[in-house]
Amino acid sequence: MQDDSLPLLRLLTIHSHGASADNAESSLMPRYTLALLLSAVCLLLSACQNKNSPAGPEASAPASGESRPAAEAKGNAGRGNRPQIVTTTTSRIENVPLLLEAQGNVLALDEVDVRPQKSGMITQIHFKEGDEVRKGQLLFSLDARDDEANVGKAAAGVASAEAALSIAQRDLKRSQELSDKNFIAPSALDTTRSKADTAIANLTQARAALEQARVSQSYTRIHAPFDGRAGLINVRPGSLVTSTSTAGSLVKLTRMNPIGVTFSLPERDVPALLDAMRKGPVKLSASTSSQDKLPGEVIFVDSNVDRASGTLLVKAKLDNSKRSVWPGQYVSVKVEAGSIPDATVLPAQAVINGPNGRLVYVIDEESTAQAKPVELLRIASEKAVIKGLPAGVKVVLEGGQNLRPGSKVTEAKSGDKGESRGKRGGKPVSGEAAREAASSAAPQAGIPQNKAAGGSSGKAAAQ
Repeated sequence: MQDDSLPLLRLLTIHSHGASADNAESSLMPRYTLALLLSAVCLLLSACQNKNSPAGPEASAPASGESRPAAEAKGNAGRGNRPQIVTTTTSRIENVPLLLEAQGNVLALDEVDVRPQKSGMITQIHFKEGDEVRKGQLLFSLDARDDEANVGKAAAGVASAEAALSIAQRDLKRSQELSDKNFIAPSALDTTRSKADTAIANLTQARAALEQARVSQSYTRIHAPFDGRAGLINVRPGSLVTSTSTAGSLVKLTRMNPIGVTFSLPERDVPALLDAMRKGPVKLSASTSSQDKLPGEVIFVDSNVDRASGTLLVKAKLDNSKRSVWPGQYVSVKVEAGSIPDATVLPAQAVINGPNGRLVYVIDEESTAQAKPVELLRIASEKAVIKGLPAGVKVVLEGGQNLRPGSKVTEAKSGDKGESRGKRGGKPVSGEAAREAASSAAPQAGIPQNKAAGGSSGKAAAQ
């Protein structure tokens, strides 16, 4: 610092003495020039001091004697090779029940809009809306006076035809006796026989007319065609109803038990379903949102696969004696289509979605995780049925999202679950691993390790 500032000081001294010797008027030199020179001296002294001072913490080398970049590289490498804590499981062979799951829509197996078969006036309604009616139960009565008159008229015609037939039969009997004694000609006998045959035909016609009148009369009394639940009644006593197709229905009747359900299965499940149906009735169960389960069986499989969706329509009937479901409701259907023998299974969470498909991480003898591609056949009861992995192989159950092929792993101990859990890569890790990560990250940020750990120890170190 003295070597750099000495020439400037000498220059100022010479300039001052020279000015006093040459001219007495040098004292009139502007003062601001001197101030500028002094400022320049101060700046020069400050620059020299900064140049010769130590570089600070950044220039300090580690206590071990190695350079800081080498120490940082070594620390980073150590953290990258730290084993990941995972839980493992082992693949095994089982006979897995084959359950085909689908979303179904409940529908009535029998549903009808009750309409009149003849025009007339409603005289009486024999039930209430929402009633459970039985097959053959009387529902509506129409005005039947005209039909009763027609029945009486037809009955009188039958009686008249019967009387005419009785006379014709007696005449035929007498003519037959006379013809046997040759008292009348054969033609007279034929005429009498013809009258008897005509009387028989007239009686048959009269009886048919009577039956027709009775049928028409029966249309004035409307009965339930099957057991079911009555819906909204659209007429009242005194309403005029007609038998035209455009007229509204009197009431809708719906069979509630058994009740039906339709659902669609993907075409890959069709062979298993058809094979199960060849062996006998295929059972199923339907679950509602309230977790009520209704047993049932498949009663119909459509003859064509829908080309647009690649699904097959299936219909089943359910036991709805408790009235757990209603037509139009959605339910979850599980079809019992046999079982998958000798299937390789893993817990479903062990199978990971990779960039090129499904995979699992296999743990070798050196505790290294290797990615193994597998084919997921189906998931049944939280078990993944896979293809491409033999039985007895140790795979990662939890923690696979943090792994890469070749990563070192260590199995979590039972005590790790009780410790405090941090977060690493979006996945829970043990409290010990979280403390190690915090201590390793502290030197990079330029923070002392005891302070990065937090708590009372860091506070005491600051003091």
